[in-house]
Amino acid sequence: MSAFTRLAASAAILVAMAATSATAATYRMATNVSDESTAGQLLGEFAKAVAERTEGRVEFKMFNNGVLGEQLQYFQQIQKGVIDAGLVNSGTLENVAPAIGVMNLPYVFRSSEEYGKVMTDAGVRDVLQAATAAHSVVPLGFISSGFRSIYTTKPAASFADLKGRKLRSIASPTYTEMLTLFGAVPTPLPFGELYAGLQQGIVDGAEGGLAGLYVAKFGEVAKYALRTNQTRLTDFVVTSNRFVEKLDPADLKIVQEEFEKISLKSIEFSDDGEARDLQKAVDEMGVEVVDVDTAPFIDAVKPMYQAALADADKKALIEAIFALEGRDF
Repeated sequence: MSAFTRLAASAAILVAMAATSATAATYRMATNVSDESTAGQLLGEFAKAVAERTEGRVEFKMFNNGVLGEQLQYFQQIQKGVIDAGLVNSGTLENVAPAIGVMNLPYVFRSSEEYGKVMTDAGVRDVLQAATAAHSVVPLGFISSGFRSIYTTKPAASFADLKGRKLRSIASPTYTEMLTLFGAVPTPLPFGELYAGLQQGIVDGAEGGLAGLYVAKFGEVAKYALRTNQTRLTDFVVTSNRFVEKLDPADLKIVQEEFEKISLKSIEFSDDGEARDLQKAVDEMGVEVVDVDTAPFIDAVKPMYQAALADADKKALIEAIFALEGRDF
């Protein structure tokens, strides 16, 4: 090979490398969960798959554990395009886009099968995108948490036993109204303060995933679990409009395909994890689990459905969900 040929070959390689680096980009994704949580593990899997399939053109750098702020804080940065994507649960998202509150209605999903059918429906996806479009974000997809129930520090085994109990609630209008209709006293409290709140009697219990009894050690102080399965909090990953516009259409398609995979995987993943961790709470912490009669709970929240139907922002979504489930109001 002549010196000229070697020089030309080297130049070609440098040009190719420059072209590759020019199109490669790293995007920031914010979460408030650990990388060991269900969402953290699945998002890590997603980021790895996207980087491989795009040959490094699209890479996500994960900022976990709330290092970029709480959900509402980094959501606002996503709207501005400062952060490219983030994990925002349906409770937080409802505060910005009220129509999402339909996803938080108690007993809107009665089984994992119903949940999967609704969440993967193209029509429901279109309604969700329309609900968030006005707020400068685009839902990339969802990661399912398990069903949420109730656990307490004092014995409880029925709907009537919750009357007057102070139960920790996430800061969502739908969740606080639900607990009020259950006869409890909703008490917003940061998740990080819940253990101390249970221990010190600031709250008598909480509404949440029963896996937390073991994972977050709440079962050390809250020994009574009521399997009410009233809601299924959904974590959405939302992206900025700017992120969507910057991506090459072929790469955007890869990102969407890979996220759809983890969305579907998350349903079984969360159900299995919930059952496993709850059993550990029973075996190792002495937590008592009661399968309560849910009929009184369902009857109590019927006014929430009527209110949603009367709300122009929520009507389309709740009707689409009930049509898929074959339910009457």
